[in-house]
Amino acid sequence: MPEDEKEPTLETKPFLAHLEDLRWTIIRCVVVLATGVTICAFSARLILKALYHPLREAGRDPKDFLRTLGVVDPFSIHMEISLFGGVILSLPFLLYFAGQFLLPALTPREKRFLLPIFAAGAVLFMVGVTFCYAFVLKATLKFFLGYNDYLGFGSMWTAKSLIDFEVQMLVGFGLAFELPLVILVLNLFGLVSSRQLAEKRRHAALIIFVAACCIIPSTDLFSLSVLSVPMYLLYEVCIWVARIVEKSKKAA
Repeated sequence: MPEDEKEPTLETKPFLAHLEDLRWTIIRCVVVLATGVTICAFSARLILKALYHPLREAGRDPKDFLRTLGVVDPFSIHMEISLFGGVILSLPFLLYFAGQFLLPALTPREKRFLLPIFAAGAVLFMVGVTFCYAFVLKATLKFFLGYNDYLGFGSMWTAKSLIDFEVQMLVGFGLAFELPLVILVLNLFGLVSSRQLAEKRRHAALIIFVAACCIIPSTDLFSLSVLSVPMYLLYEVCIWVARIVEKSKKAA
């Protein structure tokens, strides 16, 4: 058996020592997350300005168009953007600390893949968030504004409903873009093959549509298509990448 395929040597660490490692991992994660949340809390006005940009692009002025109805709505919005912004900001560090804790339990071959996998996960999440912000939010808001006009309703949204919708869309797209990484990791460790992925296209399309229903904060066909179509295209890309990986393994 090649050296890098051998099982990791079990350490003689007592159980309490592993609990201590877990405790310090949790502490590091909490400190990093708290730092990210604090930075976003003090940058709340800048973040709100960025979140209002798609609405401006859709032809509405947030000052005239948005209202707050609840007494604590401004505080709730501030906390929401601070928390989710902090998670996005600290995500690479959280993945790194989690990897450090898991690293001793992996084989040398698996350790080589750990850092690239976590880095790719962070990058894909940011790509999904960026894609949603740059292309999807503006089109979605325009669609719903136009739909209101078509039905003859006057449009006046609450600031909280808009922020909730945009945050859920951004986080949902970030998580959805992790799909290629999950599939490629399963293929890399021999759990699924490109042939199996190709044979299960119909099942994958149904699962992707159901997942889009769970992620997207709206149930209209337009919003679901905006997420499910890119996810399915990513699935098809994964099939081709898996075939390339398998050919390279055979060649090696």
